Amino acid sequence: MYIGLLHLHSNLPFLLLVLILAVLVKSLIGWVQSSPFDKRSNKLVLFAMITAHVQWLVGAILYFVSPNVKSLGEAMGDSLSRLYALEHPLMMTIALVLLTIARSKSKKTEDSSNHRRTFILFAIATLCIVWCLPPSWL
Repeated sequence: MYIGLLHLHSNLPFLLLVLILAVLVKSLIGWVQSSPFDKRSNKLVLFAMITAHVQWLVGAILYFVSPNVKSLGEAMGDSLSRLYALEHPLMMTIALVLLTIARSKSKKTEDSSNHRRTFILFAIATLCIVWCLPPSWL
C-alpha cells in the first residue's frame, strides 16, 4: 500500500501542474480581455482544486505511514528531514487553502474580476508548491 501511495503522490503532481497552468493561462487571458468567468473556467478551476485535494489527502496519509518522516524534534537538525516533516506539508496545506479560496470565490459570480482573483490566488499557490518541492523533483 505504501509503495502505491508513494507512486500516486509522485505522479499526480504532473496532472496537477498541467491543470494549474491551464487555469493560470485561461485566467490571465480572461483578465486581460475582461471576459466573463464562464462555465469552462469554473470547471477547470474545480478540476484543479479536486486534483489538489486528492494529492493533499494522499500526502497526508503518507505523512503518517512513511518511514522517511521523523518526529519534529528529530527533524529540526537536518534540512531534508525538516522539509519532509514540516515545510513541505505546511506549504502544501497553504497552497491547498489558496486554491480552495479561489474556487469558492469564483463560483459565486460570473463577472470578469473572477479571472483576476483566480489568477492571483493560483499564482501564489503555485509559488508555494514550487518553493517546497522535494529535491528529487528539482
